Amino acid sequence: MMWFRRPEFDRYARFMSHGSVRELLGWEELCDVELPIPSPDKQREIVKEYNTILQRIDLNNGLVQKLEETAQAIYKQWFVDFEFPNENGEPYKSAGGEMELSKELEVEIPKGWEVKSLIKLCDTKGGKRLPKGEALNGDKKGNPYIKVADLHETKFIVLNDDIEYVDEETQKSISRYIVSKNDVILSIVGTIGLVNVVHESLDKANLTENCVKLTNFKSINSDYIYHYLSSPIGQRNIETKTVGGVQGKLPLYNIQSIQVVVPKPEILEKYLSISSGINEIQQVKTTENSKLELIRDLLLSKLATVTD
Repeated sequence: MMWFRRPEFDRYARFMSHGSVRELLGWEELCDVELPIPSPDKQREIVKEYNTILQRIDLNNGLVQKLEETAQAIYKQWFVDFEFPNENGEPYKSAGGEMELSKELEVEIPKGWEVKSLIKLCDTKGGKRLPKGEALNGDKKGNPYIKVADLHETKFIVLNDDIEYVDEETQKSISRYIVSKNDVILSIVGTIGLVNVVHESLDKANLTENCVKLTNFKSINSDYIYHYLSSPIGQRNIETKTVGGVQGKLPLYNIQSIQVVVPKPEILEKYLSISSGINEIQQVKTTENSKLELIRDLLLSKLATVTD
């Protein structure tokens, strides 16, 4: 299994396959594959090391997922159910906190809170497609280029071995279309509605035209907007703003018109004091997994040189 998972085997299989519409690696070609067979003890040692890495990755993924569920639950309790702690530490709405009707959303929100469109809360900027004739490279030369395929369900997008690069000459022509640490990335074509926060390892990375970045936040910050856009309410809002048929698209002006509930500064500050601790652990574990995946891939690539 480990041998077949090697990138080198992928290239070998592609080279040995045939067919135009649908490539096929035939049974005879598969049977002709040669691989080193170390002693059973050595095999067990290699597999144990590999499985240890996989188990640690799974453990970290589970922790990151639990932390994200916790953060989303707190967000819902505070900013959807409006049960944030009042001055006496009691749930605001249940304790009889004052509510008022929002004309924009046609629902009641805590008195003194506001509803603003995204265009008033942050800058929304598109990415950039590669110039005609240019291509990404996997040899890590140049500048990282974030694609929709690089976005995932965890909160932070971190530099990893799967991210491709643009060369230095191409970078010069698209140098204005970059992201910064803590920007929020939102996919707008293909798989629409994926949301990530930029980790410091991808500061100044280039961004695909199939995503937009939310940056330069006012009254709120990236953490609050991330949880809003990731929440069921935010995802439904994104869905209603999407246009087109088979190949849907989320236009920039539709994103800018999304209405967001803005809490009082003191409530947001209390929330951020809680979420910052969760963020720190999530970033550490996500970065650790990126390194573990690199070690896993290195282990696979070294199988061809294994000896007893």
